Order: sequence, then structure tokens, then C-alpha cells
Amino acid sequence: MSRQPHLLQWPNIIAVDAAMIAVAWQWIFAASMHTKPAIAAQATLVFSVWLTYMADRLFDVAKRDPSQLLSQRHRYAKKYATPLWRIWWIILITNIVIAVTSLTFDTLMRGMILLACCLLYTLLNQLLSRRFFPKELLVALIFTGGVIVLLEPPFLLPAATSFMCICLFNCLALGHKERSVDAALKVRSLASVRSLRLAWLVSIVAIACLPYIDGTLVVCLALTMLLSALIVHYRERYSCEAFRSVLDAAMLSGLIPLFFN
Repeated sequence: MSRQPHLLQWPNIIAVDAAMIAVAWQWIFAASMHTKPAIAAQATLVFSVWLTYMADRLFDVAKRDPSQLLSQRHRYAKKYATPLWRIWWIILITNIVIAVTSLTFDTLMRGMILLACCLLYTLLNQLLSRRFFPKELLVALIFTGGVIVLLEPPFLLPAATSFMCICLFNCLALGHKERSVDAALKVRSLASVRSLRLAWLVSIVAIACLPYIDGTLVVCLALTMLLSALIVHYRERYSCEAFRSVLDAAMLSGLIPLFFN
């Protein structure tokens, strides 16, 4: 019998953890640009991230036997697939209405491009993952795009690059930790190769971008990278589920410097 999930594991199980992180970093980037994201942009981002993650998860479990599902998030999606799909469609329609009625035309067009990338990612992941699909890299790129695309330009390229590398670092570390989960699902990604060594190389790029970033944003990124690196270094102390939860907390730690600004 599987253990009951810890309270801090539920955000990941119901796929709201990534949405929380995305809107937090949208706020951080907006603050660095001395502005505030519109409520409509925040809502659109939250819903879009949840829709992407949940759809990918539901497709992952659709044709797989429960015995292949080792993670709590996949078992939950399998058990409640029907109501989750109903919620998914309600949120999709709500998201479209908010985007069309509340976003500026330019922002809406950028959002549509991002949506197309998300749909293409989901399709390719389902088609190619049994052979090989670099989902960690594409998730990091799309996630970073989602965070900044609904903000008004100019975008901060060094900061966006550093953030993307931090996201990729965490994705690769998670993939390394959950190799047994992917093996049971019979999917292959960057986690199937030397993902941990690649993760540390990516962290060097994230750090190398920091001298080109000004203000509180550099502190937010540096703190997030530091805590993520410490957690990955001591990864053997955590179960797979706990490891995800503490990495989520590290990604949210970027909010802390804003309270002292």
C-alpha cells in the first residue's frame, strides 16, 4: 500500500506547483522592470501552465497500466482522469475568454505563439518520448518564455538565460532522480543520458550570466541557483517525491529578496 502524500507534495500531485513558480517569477521579472504584471496576465499564465502540465500528464497515463505508474502524480492523474479532463476543458475556455477580453493585441499574439509551442511540445513528447525526446530542455525554454512573454518588452536577455538555465538544471536533476519513473513509463529523455553531469554544466552558464544582471533580480537568481544546487548535492537524503517538493521551494525562494527591497 502506498503512503499517503505529505501536505507539501499535493501542489505537485495536482499540477499547481509549476503554475505557482511561473507566476512568482513573472512577478520577480516585472519588479526588476519597475512594473507590475496585469492580473489578466497572471491569470492567463497560471491557467496556461496548469493546462500544459496536466494535459501532458493525462496523456502520459492514458494508455498505461497502473502498475507502470510509480509516481504519486501519475497515479492521481490515472485515478481521476475523467474529472480532471472536465476541469481541464473548463479552465481552457476560461483562459481563452480572459486572454481575448483582457490582454492587449501584441501580448495576445505573443501568448498565442507560446500556446502553439506548448501544443507542439505535448504532441512531440507523446510521439517521440519512447524513442528519445529532450523534454527537459524544451520545458525550460517554454517555461521561461511563459514567464516573460506576457510582460511588456524589452526583455532582459542575460536574466532570462540565467533563469532558463536554472529551470533546466532543476529539470535535469529531477530527471536523474526519477530515472526509475521514466523507465517504468518506457520513455527516454535527457535523463536517460548523463543528466546530472549536464545539469552541473548548465549551472555554470546560469552563474556566468549573473554579472550582467543588475539590481534585486541578480540576488533572486543567485539565491535560487544556490539553494537548488545545495538540494541537488544532498539529493540522496530525499525520496523522489520529497525531492520535487524541496526543489519547488528552492524555485520559490527567489521571492525572498523582494521583501527586503
